This record gives sequence, C-alpha cells and structure tokens, in this order.
Amino acid sequence: MATATEPPAKRSRRANFSDEEMMAMILGWQDRQDVLRERFSQNITAERKKKAWEDVTTEVNSVSRILRGTEEVKKKFVDFKSVVKKKMSIIRQEQEKTGGGTSEAKALTHIEEAMAQVIKEIQVSGIPGLQDPGSM
Repeated sequence: MATATEPPAKRSRRANFSDEEMMAMILGWQDRQDVLRERFSQNITAERKKKAWEDVTTEVNSVSRILRGTEEVKKKFVDFKSVVKKKMSIIRQEQEKTGGGTSEAKALTHIEEAMAQVIKEIQVSGIPGLQDPGSM
C-alpha cells in the first residue's frame, strides 16, 4: 500500500485493439449473431451465449499479439458499436443540414464501415421474438 509520501502504483494500460483484431471480432460476432442477438429462451441459454463470446475471443486471439479475455472483447464490441452509432448519427445530421457547403463530419474507416453493417442488420431485422404492437 502506498504511503502519503509514495505515489500510488500506476496500473499498466492494455494495448489498443489492432485493425485485424477488430475485424476478427466483428466477423466472429456476425458468424454467431443468431445466438448473440437472441433473447434468452429454452434454446438460447446463458451458457450458449458465453460459449459464443468465447469463440469470438478465440478468433480475436488467433490474430492478436496480446491475449484478450472474453469480457474485454465483449466490452470492446459494445463500446465500439456505440462509438460507430454516434458517428453515423453525426454524419446523418451533417447530410441533412441546409445551407450547402462541405460536410464537417469525418467519413467512417473500413473497420467502422464493417461495424455499421452490423448495426444496420440489427436495425433492419429488429429484435427477434418481438412483435410490432401495431400488427396485433
């Protein structure tokens, strides 16, 4: 434990995910989306979801120089999906502005484009098992 005169010990920071790791994560998620997107049921159990995320992590680790944990990969996927959604929203807002001129929004990278495709698939197909209230 650090005393008043000693500075607290710094936690070492993990290296950023590489482009190869990000693509492996996205592609691994897409290959298992039938399990990872579904709500829990008799067929989709917590154990099946856990195994699917472990498989995604295995794919990431196969291209990584750093051994990544399942929770780390899962958190990165959720966080990156959020970042890309926000960036897509900013781009859409810039496109809908009036007044002409050039857009100030930065274009998506190829990795962000891959995640945008995942987001679009989710938005188009919705959540499996839920019915539209208007169709009842």
